[in-house]
Parts: sequence; C-alpha cells; structure tokens
Amino acid sequence: MVFALLQHLIAIPSLAVHLLLSVPAEGWRHSWKRLPLFLLLWVMFSLLNLLHLFGHILDEILFFGYRKKTICEPVFILGIPRSGTTFLQRLLSHDKQFTTFTTWEALLAPSVTEKYLFLVLGRILTPMGKILLSIRKRLFKRMDRIHQIRLQEPEEDFLLLLPLEGCLLQAFLCPTMTRFWQLGSFDRDVPEMRRRALLSFYTHCIKKHLHFHGANRRLLSKNPSFTSWTDSLLNSFPDAKLIVCTRPPSEVVPSQFSSLRPMMNLIGSGKLIGSAQKHMIDMLHHYYEIIQKHQQNHRLKTLSMESLRNQLETILESLQPFLSLPSIEVFAEEISRSHGYQSNHQYNLAEFSLSENDVNEKFSDVWPQSLTRHE
Repeated sequence: MVFALLQHLIAIPSLAVHLLLSVPAEGWRHSWKRLPLFLLLWVMFSLLNLLHLFGHILDEILFFGYRKKTICEPVFILGIPRSGTTFLQRLLSHDKQFTTFTTWEALLAPSVTEKYLFLVLGRILTPMGKILLSIRKRLFKRMDRIHQIRLQEPEEDFLLLLPLEGCLLQAFLCPTMTRFWQLGSFDRDVPEMRRRALLSFYTHCIKKHLHFHGANRRLLSKNPSFTSWTDSLLNSFPDAKLIVCTRPPSEVVPSQFSSLRPMMNLIGSGKLIGSAQKHMIDMLHHYYEIIQKHQQNHRLKTLSMESLRNQLETILESLQPFLSLPSIEVFAEEISRSHGYQSNHQYNLAEFSLSENDVNEKFSDVWPQSLTRHE
C-alpha cells in the first residue's frame, strides 16, 4: 500500500507529460480544444489524487481494521464490451448479498475516509438535488442513449485505478502511449511489477469497500476491460466466480466505436485515430482469445447477449447454483422491465471504414469458437 500511495504522487507529473505529448495526437487543428481541456483534466486529476492520498493515509489511522477483511466468493462480470455486462451487473445488484461500487465511490471515494466525507457532503447538498440532476441530464444527454452514468448507479470499478494510471480510459486521451494500451492485454503485456502493484491496490480498495458496506457481503464487480485480467483474478481470488458476456464481433466493433463518440467529440475530432482503432480491434480480438482459452474452466460461466435479451429467466435459473442466488423472484420486477427492451443506440460498420467481411475475417479464428458453451 505504501508503494501505491507513492504512485498517487508520481502519477501527477507522469500524466502531465503524457497529456502534453498527446495534445497533437489528433492533429494540430484540434489542439485548441485539447490543450485547455487536458489542463482542466490534469488539475482535477491532481486534486483528486491528493484527496485520495490523504484519504488512504487516514484510513491507516482511523480504519486500519479494513486490512483484516476477507474477500469471500467475489463475482466478476467480464467479457466483451457492449454485450450486456452493465445490464447484468445492475440486475444482480438487486440481490442484497452483493455490494458493488457505484460511480461516486469508484471515482471520488476509494478510501473509507472519503466515503464518509462524501456522504456528509451529499446530505448537505440534498436541497440542491433537483438543480444538480438537471445539470447532469444536460451534460450527459447524448451519453445516456448509449450508457447511462449516474453517481448512485453501479459502475465499472476500473475507475479506482485512475490515480495509478491503471484505467484503460486513459488510452483514449493519450492514444499514442503504449503504456495505456498495455492495460488491454494486462496479463500478457503489463510488466510484472506494475501488474502486482495494480492488483494489490485494487484488492485494498475492495477490502475498504467491504469494511464500509459490511464484511459479510460479496463483491459484485463489472469490468469488460478486466477480461484481460482473467488469469490474475482467478489466481488472486481463489473462490471467485467469473461471468463472461459475449456477442458477435460484427455487432461489438461498431457498437464499441460508436459508444466512444461522445467522449471523442469532447476531446477532439470525434473519431479514433487510425492507430487507436487498430489497438481497439486487436484488444477485442485478444478478449475473444481469452474467453476461448477459459471456456472449460468450472469457475467461469459464459452468457450471450442474445440469451440475456430473450431468455433472462432461464439464464437466472442457471446462475442460481453457480452464484448461490436466492429465488429469481427477487429479480421479478427487473425481468418484467427487460421484456421488449430496445436500445436507442444506432450504429453501423461503414461509419468506421469497415465492412462485415473485414470484421469476420479478423475474428474468424476466435468466433464462433468462443461462443458460449456454459449457458
């Protein structure tokens, strides 16, 4: 943990250098937008990192008992992006045996100290709730059509790793930096020392989360980018269960690229540069390879997005013994809401200068070989 705290400080100048070098990544004509935005992001990152640093230090004084917490039978939802992982996380989170990171905890309050701090601030700001909600709706109007982001909703806990430059999102800010793209092939390409540091920090954050929410609860985590962590998760958490969501590459590739458009519009041209698009396709291919490799692992269960849409009750029944779930009646309301669901997210491969044949050829060695076999 001491090393991780030092990394909080080192990451501040490190990210400044990476962002500065990445300003012209989309061409100089977009630099007028990227430079002030990157400066703002760096200032916010630095302030948050310092807050996290003090929070973690105070934890060692005020809440040191978190270290004794045991992480029992955690559940990790992995798989291909845009394949129903968010839906499954929010569905399973209705089972009260689970606790899952919300957006505000993962982004703003990884330490126990910060959790209490922001709870107090939240109560103080309650009278301003309607105003803040209106601001949020305006800021995230376009993104909500693709992936709803709310502070109180379950979210991907790879946001915990932002302070250590360990979150894949940073690759889109700095698309020419190999250091960030390596995170998409974590077990294979991240240097061992860095890999251990990120795993250790992530484990400490989970223990702090359980200390705050109740040590008798089970962690429910959702991170498609953690597909590249599969071996590390299986080794680090011996009683963990992994759920892997899949979807055909010809649907995943355009959906994933399109989902990034709001962020890319904000930071530049609205498009991934050529090298970043190639990195993304290679990364997705690697995810399918990992799923194919682990298909026969009894600690892992694969689900297709199509089955989540059309056979949800059957899927939940199959997950009951695997995850020790209660009666599926717990999820009755969510099952009812899911009937007839249609996404508002529209996209096609031609927008990204790709064809279905291009994608099928690229993924021919891993799909449909990595199609689900455990449902």
